Amino acid sequence: MLYIVLMLILLLPTLAGIGAIFKNFFGGFPSGLALQIIIGIFFTTISWTFLAFFLPLNSTVELVTSFIGLSAFFYFKIYLQFWKFITENFVSFLSISVLIIFFGSYYPFILDHFGYYVPTIKWLSEVGLVQGISNLDLLLGQNSFWHIFQAGFSHFSDPFLRLNVLMLIVYLIYAIEKKAWIHLLFFPVLYLFTQSPSSDLPAIVLSLIILNEVFASNKNAGFLFALSVFVFAIKPTMIWLPLFI
Repeated sequence: MLYIVLMLILLLPTLAGIGAIFKNFFGGFPSGLALQIIIGIFFTTISWTFLAFFLPLNSTVELVTSFIGLSAFFYFKIYLQFWKFITENFVSFLSISVLIIFFGSYYPFILDHFGYYVPTIKWLSEVGLVQGISNLDLLLGQNSFWHIFQAGFSHFSDPFLRLNVLMLIVYLIYAIEKKAWIHLLFFPVLYLFTQSPSSDLPAIVLSLIILNEVFASNKNAGFLFALSVFVFAIKPTMIWLPLFI
């Protein structure tokens, strides 16, 4: 549990900082701490996907990305947003976060963990994306944007592949920020996916966030469509989401 806490302390500011860079550079993104972290996840994954065609997603890539994100975190004073959110929602955020971290600390039990997830992530972190790799092993040809994202942070930030805990914490922040308490009903099911780098959890979480933004009359169709395509790239069975948007 302590390791997961340290991972969250490092990666939440890093991703929030990267999200702030792109929000200030492009503009037009919706406000909110959770959506800013999601923007950071989005652009980090897209950047690493292109990079993985030429380089392995090794510790150097992770170190440079972390440095950029943390620098932006302090430059844009995002720590003030974190402080304000935590002080205003201390009891609810802390109690549910402890529960998420507790479930995330269990040993992985999903069958695909060692047969599919770990080999794919290790290959990406040591070699990168290789054309024709599925001719050697079909499993290595089954890829996901989420595994590319996992591979980049799998060296010193998250060697035990618990980024699904981070994704669920971001979902918690979103539910509290939007006061969408009905979303907390999904958490007992999502706890089952926190021990492994399963793409199911981010696909479900991001789909629910996108649907909530649509029903809340978010008019930023470009952002919602891009995020829905990102979900489709994480898990192709979510093809209905871009069509819906």
